[in-house]
Amino acid sequence: MRERNGFTLIELLVVIAVIALLLAILMPALRAARGQAQMAACSAQLRQFGLAWSQYADDNDGFNIEYAPSSQWASGGFWFYQLGPYFSAKEFARGRGDTRSGVLRIMRCPAARVWKNTYNDTSPLYGSHDTAWRWSSQVGAQGREEVHEGSYTLNGWMQNLSSDRKSAYSADRVRNYYLKYDDARVESPLISDGGWVDAWPDNPHVAETNQFLDLKGSGIPGGTYRMSPNQLTRILLERHGRGINILFKGAHVQRVSLEKVCRYKWHRYFTPVAELDLP
Repeated sequence: MRERNGFTLIELLVVIAVIALLLAILMPALRAARGQAQMAACSAQLRQFGLAWSQYADDNDGFNIEYAPSSQWASGGFWFYQLGPYFSAKEFARGRGDTRSGVLRIMRCPAARVWKNTYNDTSPLYGSHDTAWRWSSQVGAQGREEVHEGSYTLNGWMQNLSSDRKSAYSADRVRNYYLKYDDARVESPLISDGGWVDAWPDNPHVAETNQFLDLKGSGIPGGTYRMSPNQLTRILLERHGRGINILFKGAHVQRVSLEKVCRYKWHRYFTPVAELDLP
């Protein structure tokens, strides 16, 4: 009888079936491990922002970063540009505000992919549960490409107001702000995962959360923009499972389930809500 030198078709199919079965068993565990690693890296990045923020307050008589006029946002007024020098002044200056290089690379959570680049596109783009937001992508000094994007959202109430903004706002709105670092509680949110540069969560927004189209960043029916006017659409995203990482004023980071995001003092007169009604 002639000796067989290879596998039969049936044997090959059995091997392939076994490999497919093993992959089906292992893939969920691998995805979960990848998600945990991304969440841990995200937490570490947010902690760096917490340290930079406290140093900024120390250098500015205890005041939080200033809510800059819109005309200054892309030229250095955004909150992350004000914090950039506290990571490394030299590296920040070299990067010229580009968030894809230098110290501001930590603006993007590893779980959020970036938009495909189209340089000189100044159209702001909202992010989502798995995509970073982008303010602009342009050619800067000496033909250098600069991208302004990220996946973290500032608690807009945690800012100092210029005299112009104070005079333009109502007294009721001004009093909500944590103008100074020590005005806020240890458990007041500072920065979180999100789909836009900043957000101003408020109690009137809570009643609409059950109307959200989803928790991936699609917004609410009839919204002026995808993540407006309800500010909670910017942070209620399934970034880390059904939760987001939040950096608190006390410099600690915690993953918070989406239902419990509003149990903290987002502004001075915010009434905490134990659990949100979400889709």
